Amino acid sequence: MTNSSVTANRDALSIIELFPQDEDWSLQTMRLLAQVAVGGADLFECARTAARIGNTSTDGEVWQREWSRTAEEITAAAETALAEGNLTTARRAFQRSGSYWRHSEFFLDTADPRREQAYRNGTRNFQKAAELSGGLIERIEVPFEGVTMDGYFVKPDASGTPRPTVLFLGGADSWAEELYFMGGTEFPSRGLNVVLVDTPGRGSSLRFKKLYSRPDYEVPVAAVLDFITQRPDVDTDRIGLAGVSFGGYYAPRAAAFEPRVKAVAAWCGTWSILTDFYEFYPPLQKQLQWLTGSADDAQARHKLAEFTLDGVAQKLTIPVYVMHGTDDLIMDIKGARRFIDALASNDVTADIYDGAGSLHCSYDYFSVATARLADWFVHRLG
Repeated sequence: MTNSSVTANRDALSIIELFPQDEDWSLQTMRLLAQVAVGGADLFECARTAARIGNTSTDGEVWQREWSRTAEEITAAAETALAEGNLTTARRAFQRSGSYWRHSEFFLDTADPRREQAYRNGTRNFQKAAELSGGLIERIEVPFEGVTMDGYFVKPDASGTPRPTVLFLGGADSWAEELYFMGGTEFPSRGLNVVLVDTPGRGSSLRFKKLYSRPDYEVPVAAVLDFITQRPDVDTDRIGLAGVSFGGYYAPRAAAFEPRVKAVAAWCGTWSILTDFYEFYPPLQKQLQWLTGSADDAQARHKLAEFTLDGVAQKLTIPVYVMHGTDDLIMDIKGARRFIDALASNDVTADIYDGAGSLHCSYDYFSVATARLADWFVHRLG
């Protein structure tokens, strides 16, 4: 039986036009603003940066320069607070500055050296914040194919109590650090551990270790589970798996072949990455070519043809949660519906947002969407 929950509110504002000259700029800045509630950004720091960019320029250099400026300013404030012994202030500023560095590089070409530098700056600042978390955000290195995948183990407290644990996978090169603000805080606040790792095709694994995305995502997921199930603070009988955006493919694919996963969530459903993502949203084609290690469009199409849940959805008998918006410009909702219809599980929750929450990853309904995601895992994992 499918439990379908539809939020209908067509009077709701969808994309907030901070940058009416560029819908992508507005959408991606909503992604940043959505994280204000959990410390990933500050509303007025964002507003001041947006004002400097203006509502007429379409110059990507202006975008990169002004968001980098904000990132540098907040980094300096964090360093000053740290030197003065104001650790909470420093931690929060390091977190926000990391988000601004990520935002600054989003529209740069994959070969632009400023993209790597922004990544190094942003991840370094998040790691400084993690060091000030009292041990609640722990850096980890997962052995995999001769290298390691970098990540974080985030826990509710330092008691060491075995807890339900969710592995949270990002999408088309979302950083592991950003996932902390995209729902990663919601799990520990409900008594669950959450694991954030740069799996193939993302973050440091892509940039520095040439671990490209792959259709058999159960292989890297198994490596992460092998690693975390050795920990005494992980209840090995209560492991969940979630994926956001492109992760809406990664998580169901892995769960279908990994018996240790007891519940899975696709935050953005899909059927075929080639048709529902690559062809549906051409602005991200260069990004998908990069993360698959493809030399050109033809090679990317050949590789991405294997990223399908046809024959996979039918294997999923564990509880499944799917969240998607009807106005998603990046991933075709038709793929989400096809995935839902093919599921073999008799415990399927489908939140299809129409109106508020209808954007990609429900950026315009973020506090509600992330809470529902985490609550669903609480009920399924205990």
